[in-house]
Amino acid sequence: MGTEEKLNSLISEFRSLKTEDERNAFDVKMKDVLAKMGSEERQAFRQAFLASAKNTISEAKQLKEEINSRLQFNGIENYLSLSRIAEEYFGKSRSWLYQRINGLIVNGKPAQFTPEERKKLADALLDISNQVKNFALSIN
Repeated sequence: MGTEEKLNSLISEFRSLKTEDERNAFDVKMKDVLAKMGSEERQAFRQAFLASAKNTISEAKQLKEEINSRLQFNGIENYLSLSRIAEEYFGKSRSWLYQRINGLIVNGKPAQFTPEERKKLADALLDISNQVKNFALSIN
């Protein structure tokens, strides 16, 4: 079993632990696994672990950004026509916009806005808010 496979197996096992006793037993197992490794294998394991940790942090940051985006949009979609926004500002369908707002799985991964699309959405919302404001001022 290669270094990455061994690490992935240990990570999977760790994620399945439920009790403190299981975690303590796993700690003992990890110490044993590391003690049996030679210095080169330990260095490779350390590098694989660091790469895995960086990847996990990156995925967590992306997930946080997606959740924050959805929370910010929560509620205002009741007052907006997503179909009109999608068609007029993006030239896309309502479902395209809805997928990105809600991070739905498309082609095996969560749909999300590109930075340019996020800017376009912000501009669209500002444009709509200006139209609403101007209308409100005109009826007063």
